[in-house]
Amino acid sequence: MVAPKDEHLALSSGIGLAGLAIGYFGEFGLGAFETFREEIIEVLLKPNKTTAVHWYLSYFQDVSEEIHKIKGNVDELDYLFNFISNTLDEVNLKPDLIRPDFENCSDKWHEECSCNEIVEQWVKYVSKNAEMINELIIHSAFQVIFLDRKFLHDFHLELSDFVESYIDEIREAYPENVTVKGRIKRTHFPKWLTDAVFYRDKGTCSICRCDLSKLIRTQNTIHIDHIVPLDIYGSNDASNFQLLCETCNTSKGARSTATSSINVPFWNL
Repeated sequence: MVAPKDEHLALSSGIGLAGLAIGYFGEFGLGAFETFREEIIEVLLKPNKTTAVHWYLSYFQDVSEEIHKIKGNVDELDYLFNFISNTLDEVNLKPDLIRPDFENCSDKWHEECSCNEIVEQWVKYVSKNAEMINELIIHSAFQVIFLDRKFLHDFHLELSDFVESYIDEIREAYPENVTVKGRIKRTHFPKWLTDAVFYRDKGTCSICRCDLSKLIRTQNTIHIDHIVPLDIYGSNDASNFQLLCETCNTSKGARSTATSSINVPFWNL
C-alpha cells in the first residue's frame, strides 16, 4: 500500500529535464525569468510549493513540442510511438488505446497499414493531457534539482539580479512585501517547507556538517537560512533555503551566500 505522502515520480523524464535546465542555465536563465516575470515575482514573496525553479523548468518542458520535433525529424514511426509510450508510462497514465503491432506489420513505411492512424490516436491523447504531463515531469525534475544546493545557489544569485531590477515594480504591486530599504520582507516559514529542507539536508548543517537531528547532540539549534540573503536581493522562494546550525547562520551574516555541495554517496554508507 502506498503511504499518503508517497507519489509516483517520472524520474527518468525528470532527470533528463533537470540536466537540460542545469546545463543551459547560463544561456537561458535570464530569458526564462523574463518570460515568466509575473509568475516568478509572485512566488518570491512567500514560500509556495510552485517555485521559481518550477517556472524555469517549464521554459524547457513541452511534450507536444517534443512530439512535433520527432515527427519532423524522424521517419521511424516506432521511434515516435516508443517515446509517447515511455513518457505516458513514466507519468503513470494508461490510455485505453490499441497499440500498433510494428513487429508483424509488413508495410515498412506504414503508408497503407493502420499503424499511422493508431499512433495518431496516441498523439491526440498526449495533446489532450499535455498540461498534466508537463506538470508531472516538472514536478519530478524539481525533486532532482532541489537536492543540488550548488545549483540553487547559482540560480538564486542570478535571480537576485532580477529582483534588484524589478524591485520598484514589486514594491508597487506588493507594497506590504517590500521593506523601506527596498528588499523583499522576511516571511513565515510553513511547516511543509521546514520539513522539506530538514529532510533534504538530512538533519545536518549544510556548512559545518554538525548534527541537527537531536538524535546525537541536543544542544544544537536548527536555523532555516536563505541561501542568497534578502539583504542582497534574495527572496522567500521555497528553493532558496538550507539547514544551518546557529553558529554557522550567525557567522554567515546578511550578505554571505555560503553553502555546500557536500553529501554522503550511497556507496559510502
